[in-house]
This record gives sequence, structure tokens and C-alpha cells, in this order.
Amino acid sequence: MARYTLYGIGDGPFHSFEDVGAYFRYKFPITVQVPEGYEGAGASHKTETLFKEAFEEIAACAKQPACDRAFRELGLRMGLKDVLARWTLHLFAFAPYGEQERWPPTDDGITFAQVTVEKPNASPPYAEIGIHICAMRSAGFLAATLLHELAHIAGAPGASAADFAASAAGKLPQSEFRRLHAAERAVWACGLVDHYKKHVIGALERIGGRRPV
Repeated sequence: MARYTLYGIGDGPFHSFEDVGAYFRYKFPITVQVPEGYEGAGASHKTETLFKEAFEEIAACAKQPACDRAFRELGLRMGLKDVLARWTLHLFAFAPYGEQERWPPTDDGITFAQVTVEKPNASPPYAEIGIHICAMRSAGFLAATLLHELAHIAGAPGASAADFAASAAGKLPQSEFRRLHAAERAVWACGLVDHYKKHVIGALERIGGRRPV
């Protein structure tokens, strides 16, 4: 099972998370209310419970040989089980300035999550990951979002600003799309097909604006 902390929830260690480009950090709300227009509209989720259920789903994924194999092929030869066993994840909420705790009318162009810090040589290794509130619409959607970010920790490549511009203009070569789609393809390989996003490419650079990650 993953080791993780939720900024603003519980008694986990404090981290002075940095803001990420146009996105600003804030503490998770105790509960989230899913608005109209989103999967699970009207539901109220306790944040702590939502993450617990999401990580339970990810732990179940790690037991699937195809999922663990897909992670080992991402570049650093770490299976999903290895990431969950070795890494501590420090999670925080983030959003564009002035939009903290707000659900946009749609999630078009929203950055669902981003690995902002990786410390593989720390003891234990840890990563810091920002999460947008609209990724918290359901445990399943949150699990897929987190799994995408764990794939980056396991070595999935990320796109540059130039890659995103080329993709938006329809000029990104198919071979490059396949390479940069690796983190999201891991979501499919791990069986979370209901929340797989076939047009998404992963980002590892600091966010300079709204990116569909």
C-alpha cells in the first residue's frame, strides 16, 4: 500500500510546496462536493476517504502482472509495486490563482495533476504531486490520475512546451505522440479503461499555463 500525506489533512509532515507556474498550491478541503456537469454530480466525498479508496484501487492494479510489466517498461525498470513500496508521496491541492477550491464549468484544458518534485536519492525516496480538485470527482477518476503521475516516477517521458504547441496544432509526429503518451497508456494497461484519456500526453516541465495532463 502506498505511503502518502495529504496537505492540510491529518498530521503528516509539513512540506513547503512550491507553486507550479500558473498553478498555486493550497490545502485540501476536508470534503468535496461534485457539481453538475461532472461524473458523480451531487456526491459529497470526504477527501481522506477518497484518496484511501483511490490508492486501494491502485494497489489492486499492482497485483496484475500486465500492469506491473507495463510500469517496468517505462524506463527505470520499476514495477508499480516497487513505486508503491519504496516511494513516499506528498500530495497537495493546486489550481490557477484565485480558483482554489473552485470547480470550472468543464475540465477542458485543466491540468489534473503534476509531479512537481522527485527525490529518488532521498531516504526514503519521495515525490510531491499537485492535484486539481476536479480530479476528485470519484475514487476511480482520482486513481487513474494518480496512476498517470506514478508512471512518470517510473520513467514515463514528459512533453515540453514545444511538444504541447505542436500537439495542439496537429503537428506532433505520431511516433512522438506514442512516446509521450506512455504515462497515460499505463492507465490503460493497468485496467482503468473507464478513465483512460486517449489524447493525453504527459508533462514533466513546470506548468506555464493550462495543460491537459
